[in-house]
Amino acid sequence: MTRRRFALALVLAALARRRAAAQGFGSGRPEDRYFNLDVGLLEGGSSAEGYVTNRYDNYALRVGLVLEPMDAAGRPLGPVRTDVRDVPARHRAYFRTRLPAPAASIRGYVDSFEWAPRGGGG
Repeated sequence: MTRRRFALALVLAALARRRAAAQGFGSGRPEDRYFNLDVGLLEGGSSAEGYVTNRYDNYALRVGLVLEPMDAAGRPLGPVRTDVRDVPARHRAYFRTRLPAPAASIRGYVDSFEWAPRGGGG
């Protein structure tokens, strides 16, 4: 192998490795890849409601949510946990929960979930 081919092989290998890393296969939390969470406030900020969307082909059970209500200055008031019992595959489920104190804004994320058994008989 000549020096020129060797140098070209090194450059191509470096570019290929860099591109593969940029694609991010399998990166991120499964909760972020499989679910979307839309949440808002009701009743002057004393309740939260929204939808959990399952973007995957499996039925999800016991989807755990962490909601983070915030005051008018953007300071967190403390996390609130709630569960959504069932979220069908490629569908969404509604949730509503009371907050311990009125909030000015809210954000949240999916913290945990379980896939439903697929059956299979036999």
